[in-house]
Amino acid sequence: MSRHQPVRWSVSVLAAAAAIGGCSMFHHKQNYYDSATESRPLEVPPDLETPSMSNELVVPPSSGTPAAAPAPAAAPVAAPSAAAAPVGVAPPTVALTGNGLHVADSVDHTWQRVGLALERAQVGTISARDAAGYSYTVEVSGLHAAPAAASTPTEEHHWYSFILHPFGGDSDKSAAATKADAQPVSGHLVVKVSADGDGSRVDVEGPAGDSSASEAARRVLEALRERLS
Repeated sequence: MSRHQPVRWSVSVLAAAAAIGGCSMFHHKQNYYDSATESRPLEVPPDLETPSMSNELVVPPSSGTPAAAPAPAAAPVAAPSAAAAPVGVAPPTVALTGNGLHVADSVDHTWQRVGLALERAQVGTISARDAAGYSYTVEVSGLHAAPAAASTPTEEHHWYSFILHPFGGDSDKSAAATKADAQPVSGHLVVKVSADGDGSRVDVEGPAGDSSASEAARRVLEALRERLS
C-alpha cells in the first residue's frame, strides 16, 4: 500500500457522507400543523361573568326616605277669554247727551267715579252721599268758568264786518257773553246717576228758576265730562 492510499480512502468516505446528507435535503419533512390537535376553549368562571346593565342608572332610595313621586304633568294653559279686556284699553267713553252725560260703564261704578271726580275737580263741596239712590248733594259757591272756555276759537272778522256793524254790535254781544261766563256762580246741586241703555247717565240739577244754580250745574257737568273721559 502506497502512502497515498489512506488519503484517497478518507476522501471517499467524505464524498459518501456528503452524498447521504444531500439526499436528506430532498426528503419530505413531517407537517406538524396538520397533526396538531385542537385544545378545549377557555371557560370563564361563573363569578366573573358580566353583570346585567339594565338597571345601572336606577338610583335606589336611601333607607328611611320614601322614593320621590314623579312630577305631575303640566296643566294645559287655558286660552284667554274673548271677553277679557286687553291691557292698556282706554277708559269707558263719555258723551254729552242733552243736559246730561252718557257713560259706557255700570251704574255702581259710574257713581263711584263721579264722587272721585267731584272731589278732584274741586267744583264744590259734597254735603251728602246716597249710595242707594246713586246721587250726591253738592254745594257750589263762587264757581268760575272752566279754563277750557278761554281756549274757544275767537270769531273770524273780515273787512266787511265793520261796514255791516259799524258800532260793533256782534262784538258787544260776544263781550257780554264772555263777561257772563266770567261771573262766579253758586247753587245747591244734586248729581244723579241712573241706568241709560247699556251704560249710565249723569245729570246735574239745581233749583228751578235759579239762573245762578243752572249755570253752576252746567259748569259742574262740563267738569265731570273732562274728568270721566
